[in-house]
Amino acid sequence: MSTATSTPDAPAVYDTAARTKMARASVRAQSIRQPRGVPRPSGPSSTGFLLRQFLDDDLGPQYFADLAFRYPRIAHWSVLGRHVYAINDAALVEEFHRKNARVLTKSRALMEAKVLLGNGLLTNEGEDHLRQRRLVQPAFHRDRIAEYATRMSAATVEHGRGWAAGQHVEMAADMSALTLDIVGRTLFGTDLRADAAGVGAALNTLLEAFPRLMLPGGTLVARIPGTSLHQLPNELDGLDVVVQRMIDEHRAAGDTGDLLSMLIAAQEDGRGMNDAQLRDEVMTLVLAGHETTAMNLTWTWYLLDQNPEVAAWLREELDEVLGGRAAQFDDLARLPRTRAVIFESLRIYPPAWIIGRTNTEDIELDGWQLPRGSIIMTSQYAMQRDPRYWPDAFAFVPQRWLTEDGGFSDKAPGMPKGAWFPFGYGKRMCIGDQFALTEASLVVATLAQKWAPELAPDADVQVMGAVTLRPRNGMSMTLRQRP
Repeated sequence: MSTATSTPDAPAVYDTAARTKMARASVRAQSIRQPRGVPRPSGPSSTGFLLRQFLDDDLGPQYFADLAFRYPRIAHWSVLGRHVYAINDAALVEEFHRKNARVLTKSRALMEAKVLLGNGLLTNEGEDHLRQRRLVQPAFHRDRIAEYATRMSAATVEHGRGWAAGQHVEMAADMSALTLDIVGRTLFGTDLRADAAGVGAALNTLLEAFPRLMLPGGTLVARIPGTSLHQLPNELDGLDVVVQRMIDEHRAAGDTGDLLSMLIAAQEDGRGMNDAQLRDEVMTLVLAGHETTAMNLTWTWYLLDQNPEVAAWLREELDEVLGGRAAQFDDLARLPRTRAVIFESLRIYPPAWIIGRTNTEDIELDGWQLPRGSIIMTSQYAMQRDPRYWPDAFAFVPQRWLTEDGGFSDKAPGMPKGAWFPFGYGKRMCIGDQFALTEASLVVATLAQKWAPELAPDADVQVMGAVTLRPRNGMSMTLRQRP
């Protein structure tokens, strides 16, 4: 993710006006006149009510879950003259993403958000996206992840040394600091621990503003002096400073064998990105690369605390396999319960909780005509909690991810395609899914051997559907030594 900056020597693309122009161009490319008189599926009709649901962040995820209950195949409504669809059937979710991949782009709302995010993997389309993905892909191959795992474990051990019995922590912030450290060590060969507080504050600012920016007209508001959105680029300058420092240090040091060195080398021999694209991509990897895993870990600690029998079941495995030492990559094959805990946490609280797409051509789905330019939503939060596909859908049951002989399986019994997609779909599927799963498993396996974080008595845990699925009021926990 990238931000605008007001520094005089910044590239022009980082000027707010230039970013806004780029965003508006992306939006115009998707501004298609909607046809009238075409039959639509049923769905909510009140635009005002619908907008209230989106603006009230903690209701967003549950709103889509409720839609799936009321409209179990496809729901349709209109927002400011644009057709919006929510696909609520697993088979239709699968058909939609697989059959129509060629004519789907990121949603118009996310294109508006280019004013902040720039041209990273998250927002780019077409050949630019494919080229950047190919440049980054080698850093996430299995052999590289095995190398990263050693640094992941070391960072986790060091982080755990800072924990003390009886200490009160804001777990979302604590896990964010740990995952930022891990991203810095693995992908960028950089120590980011001193930057954790500043990056965390900037990330919170971005996440709070993002839903407002994605609303129709958000980028227009961002151009009005005095509004909070207009001030946002200046508030995020610190992120640009951190990213630019990493790039400058790597250029001075030469090839250090990490992802950033690889991207710089590709740039210098003409295969890669220009300076602005490089900063966009590094920003995307820094933010997206640690935020989603931090939220997965935060919700996992919460679920383990609320389900002590599962925590005890998990620790039986950890005691037998690890015996008190830090988990390593080769241990994961012998930690099926640990991996099942991570998968079940992802099912109930998916950090990436909704996908929005826009179709560049008319498509047909379930007998309905979805005109080009529609906004089409599929929600991980809704589908992964749907009782039609998940027995005991609202319970934390990691055992569903184990085979009869106790091994781990990434497919639960009877799970249809389209009911499980925590990392997205197809060509836009998260490039770092195995990195994230490895990281989360190693962190939980290492720390849960000694610690049992306990939810604070006065904690008010609510789901907030911002860019990621976050605890609205934070996750206040007390560190307890395990039973």
